Amino acid sequence: MAGIYIHIPFCKSRCHYCDFYSTVKLTYIDDFVAALMTELRLRQNAWANKKIETIYFGGGTPSLLSGVQIKMILDNIAHFFDIDNDCEITLEANPENLTVKYLNQLKQTPINRISLGIQSFNDDVLKLLNRSHNASKAIYRIEQLQSSGLTNISVDLIYGIPGLSFLEWENTLFQFLNLKVPHLSAYHLTFEEKTVFGHLLKNNKINPVDESQSFAQYNLLCQMINAQGFEHYEISNFAKQGKFSRHNSNYWNSTPYLGLGPAAHSFDGHTRQWNEANVFKYINHLESGKLPSQEKEVLTPVDKFNDYIVTRLRTKDGINLDEIKRNFPQFFEITKQNIEHYRKMQALFTCDEKRCKLTEKGFFVSDSIMTDFIVLPKKSPKGL
Repeated sequence: MAGIYIHIPFCKSRCHYCDFYSTVKLTYIDDFVAALMTELRLRQNAWANKKIETIYFGGGTPSLLSGVQIKMILDNIAHFFDIDNDCEITLEANPENLTVKYLNQLKQTPINRISLGIQSFNDDVLKLLNRSHNASKAIYRIEQLQSSGLTNISVDLIYGIPGLSFLEWENTLFQFLNLKVPHLSAYHLTFEEKTVFGHLLKNNKINPVDESQSFAQYNLLCQMINAQGFEHYEISNFAKQGKFSRHNSNYWNSTPYLGLGPAAHSFDGHTRQWNEANVFKYINHLESGKLPSQEKEVLTPVDKFNDYIVTRLRTKDGINLDEIKRNFPQFFEITKQNIEHYRKMQALFTCDEKRCKLTEKGFFVSDSIMTDFIVLPKKSPKGL
């Protein structure tokens, strides 16, 4: 099995927190779609023997593409690749794009899952984030989706935002639960260097919230969402039974995936490759019948082990000692030592005979725990 990720690099405006590659030059959308068709054709042979289990349109803002363009892309994928009959096909979308006309177009495509970038149900917070919608429009669009039959919906929310009060966060969570959406991705705000928020932080014009406030909001999130029957199946993801994101779950299980579009990453189990993050160069290369410029990283045994630790500890299943002994025997003893260290910290880490995983409190401080488990590559002697 494998997945396909398609990066749609267009946004009407840049959100103040986002550092994903995108451009606001929407006049290039048609040329981009044509280039994407060529990349699909040129990439087909390398993935000819893999059945495609998931397809994910990410961005950027994929819902800036028309329903006709999305259908054309999916028709070409079906032509060049072997698509599983039960393929999960996700479209990331912004509320302002989901008009009745657009929803009718989507219903003519195989899209069967929508990931909505809501981020907050508070208008002041949405303005701070530089989002294009307001809370009432977001609610209305979700209800429209549900009425249209597209009920496999995920909502993105952000907490740990400067100025976001405990009560405002609680009200956003109440609103989410009232909408009966089956999947939630909830992220703590991070200040990425090349963003508006990163610039404000560097110039002391904004301050991150303190850890106690962040943890209080995270703890409230876990309590409210879990009480309504959601499962906390990954650090930032909660879902009703049967509604886990299969595409993202495959990432965390090291399933191969093909990335298409500028800045898109691919993984085949042994190497990572990624396209250059420049839509104009991407279009020019493919217009001349050439694949876009790409960088490649061959994964060492240390890389593969560290990837296993970082991805598995993100999930509710954690790390499996039998898998480590079988696949990474050279790192088995050091892993056992690290486990013995954390076994005493039951508030953060739980273990049985075969499996060790983070608790919900452990998820909140996962970066420091993962750092203790990963293996640093050995440095080559000088002169070699």
